[in-house]
Amino acid sequence: MKINLGDTIGIISPSGAISDKEGFYERVNYISQIGYKVKVFPNALKQNGYLAGEDKERLLDLHSAFLDDEVKVILASRGGFGAIRILDDIDYEIIKNNPKIFIGSSDITAFLAAFYAKSALVSYHSPMLMNGFCFENFERYINLINNQKEILPKKKFKTLLQGDCEGILWGGNLSTIVSLFGSSNYLPDKNIILFLEDINEPLYKIDKMLMQIYRNFNLREKIKGIIFGEFLGLNKDEQKKLETLLLNYAKKFSVPTYYNYDITHGKNNTVVPFGKSAKLFGGKICLL
Repeated sequence: MKINLGDTIGIISPSGAISDKEGFYERVNYISQIGYKVKVFPNALKQNGYLAGEDKERLLDLHSAFLDDEVKVILASRGGFGAIRILDDIDYEIIKNNPKIFIGSSDITAFLAAFYAKSALVSYHSPMLMNGFCFENFERYINLINNQKEILPKKKFKTLLQGDCEGILWGGNLSTIVSLFGSSNYLPDKNIILFLEDINEPLYKIDKMLMQIYRNFNLREKIKGIIFGEFLGLNKDEQKKLETLLLNYAKKFSVPTYYNYDITHGKNNTVVPFGKSAKLFGGKICLL
């Protein structure tokens, strides 16, 4: 599936509420002006505290977007919180029978994992409408979704543990990943290259969450490589300590591990096809 000019992009808010409605419509109008059709689903701008409407309203928009024959691409407006509240109520047969290009990150990581586990949908960990959206780079963003063949680290990337491996790309927001360690199984059944990022989490919590992954044996045995993106919100001293922490976990997992990719809550967040088979070697990810 590829995105072409004239395609309809459906906008939903399945997690947190939109506070900047002016910015929301500014982005929607821009996407329309450059040649795409945009359909904003009815509950996208609702608010129920920190959530974008009641659980049933956010679930309805999610189902409706997949069922809508006009919609080719579903773009989440933002993350925040709310995804895990509706995971167990999703009709995964709808997603399986109506596959679409689904885009999101942050809290939306939960949907990416669930869609792959329950419906075998390859989706995109990528900038969203209100998080990481960049007007001047929007066409490059679409091109990456359509034609991406490799994912490169930054020039100053760190090799924590050298080696090569293969697996599906699986991961995203660290705190959201560990929130999936509950009764319902949304974890992968194949070998994975785990990619992780987060924001505003102190070092001890990053340590705690990485240990949760390490102690989850069913997941750990499938991890064949690790890519660490950015962990924003730490000062320079904490960033140095973070690198030491990540190196220690690279040794614990004992798999090829690299650090400092543009997988982030920041403006340079790149596109990672969640569930796509890939090979990791020399710090470069080649899609298979």
